[in-house]
Amino acid sequence: EARGLGRAVCKSAFSYAAGYAMIRRTAEADLPRLRRYEIPIKRVARNLCLDPALIGAIMSQESRVGLLLDNGWDRARQKYGLMQISRQQVQPSVTWDSEEHINQCSNILVLSINEVRARHPTWSWDRQ
Repeated sequence: EARGLGRAVCKSAFSYAAGYAMIRRTAEADLPRLRRYEIPIKRVARNLCLDPALIGAIMSQESRVGLLLDNGWDRARQKYGLMQISRQQVQPSVTWDSEEHINQCSNILVLSINEVRARHPTWSWDRQ
């Protein structure tokens, strides 16, 4: 039993490390597309007290910074924009790759973080 648990922990740690390396490679490949949004990302991040890298990482993971999108939509047409906001939260007049849309999605992110902080006040900032 204990040996099986040890294997599971090692396998989990290996998967985490491998997953992190893959995310890093993906983000590096997305850097040329991210540079196009550098100024709006930095402006939105500064206004919301977010790390610009967090916004960029979400764009990379959610849409490969637009590479996977069809006129702003995912394949199932359920999520929209660089940060992939759900269909129910989309403001129809906001262009999918505009600073306004980055701001809208980042505001939703901040609200979500604040909800987690309220539910788990004893957690560290990083965990929240």
